[in-house]
Amino acid sequence: MRFGSVAFFKVLIKTVLCIVFFLPLVLCVVFAVMLWHSNAKLDEIQHENSVLSSKIAYLSGEIQPTVEGYYELYASSGLSDEELVAYINAKGGAEESKKTDDAAERNEQQSSTPSTDTVQQPLPLTEEAETEEQVKESAETEAAETIQPENPYEQLYEDMTVRVPASYVREEGTVYLTFDDGPSVNTHSVLYYLDKYDIKATFFVVPQRTEESYALMKQIVDSGHSIGVHSATHDYETIYGSVEAYLKDFYDAWTMIYEATGVKTEIFRFPGGSKNDFNGATRDAIIEEMTRRGFRFYDWNVDSNDAGDATWTEMFTSVPADIAQNYRSVVLFHDSAQRENTVYVLEDIITKLIGNGYKFDKINNNTQPVQFIGPFA
Repeated sequence: MRFGSVAFFKVLIKTVLCIVFFLPLVLCVVFAVMLWHSNAKLDEIQHENSVLSSKIAYLSGEIQPTVEGYYELYASSGLSDEELVAYINAKGGAEESKKTDDAAERNEQQSSTPSTDTVQQPLPLTEEAETEEQVKESAETEAAETIQPENPYEQLYEDMTVRVPASYVREEGTVYLTFDDGPSVNTHSVLYYLDKYDIKATFFVVPQRTEESYALMKQIVDSGHSIGVHSATHDYETIYGSVEAYLKDFYDAWTMIYEATGVKTEIFRFPGGSKNDFNGATRDAIIEEMTRRGFRFYDWNVDSNDAGDATWTEMFTSVPADIAQNYRSVVLFHDSAQRENTVYVLEDIITKLIGNGYKFDKINNNTQPVQFIGPFA
């Protein structure tokens, strides 16, 4: 074969093609074999590390040996039968020695404790019994912490609950005259005009623990009128500070009414009404709790504005005009000592309403409430 001949170039081309195609394949096979050997070596090293870690853990006591643990140690650690038996005996002997030392220490402590003939000292618990007792106490503690009353206020003033009526009355053309903040020096005059026209009304009182206050509340009830809770302190910031604060104030007033009249009243009116500038944060929770206890609260849809120092003329004009706009009317008056104009205008308003054909009634436990916010709003 001559250099530069056709045969020479054919051989040259075949040689180049072999180098281009087969040499990479050979190199890939070589590298694959080397990688496989490396992985096998790495797995062997990891296994040895795992065995070593297992030995250290068992022998150092970090892992408590069990039957399965001994078997795993025997199967994976490479210990001989003699080494395994020696380890078990050594471990068992150490544990027995520790238990013996602990028992001796407890006996020494018990013997050093002075005893009496009349008091029998409790026997010490074994480790197993002590553990069971701790588990039991822990479970009881967790249960006590987990189980909470369905209502956080159930155990507050448990006697302060009333019945809920089966249905409510809502009579057209009826006027309910209501008087807040009494009793006061004006209560006698208010009762006089109501009795004169045989009208029954409703008093939401702020009672005091005085002979005069108790006597006036009894006179209200004896005259056939309804009596309900308004407040014991009328301190908005205090009573609306929390549900607990409101319940305490309410219970004080509710109890005084019962002591004076023998009536466990079922009706009340929020100071400032159910929606005011002070109860926004606690209003819903208080309403929910009072409703749960069976109490009903009553707002108003006619305001005489006597608390705003309305004059005789303003009240005589506005109250009948507002009543005329309603299906039925709950009228707000005040029975406090400062509201003399209420006493002056009361008879004139009554006679005007009678002349217009209205009838009057007191709020009973089954009177459908007028509410700004709440179940009947």
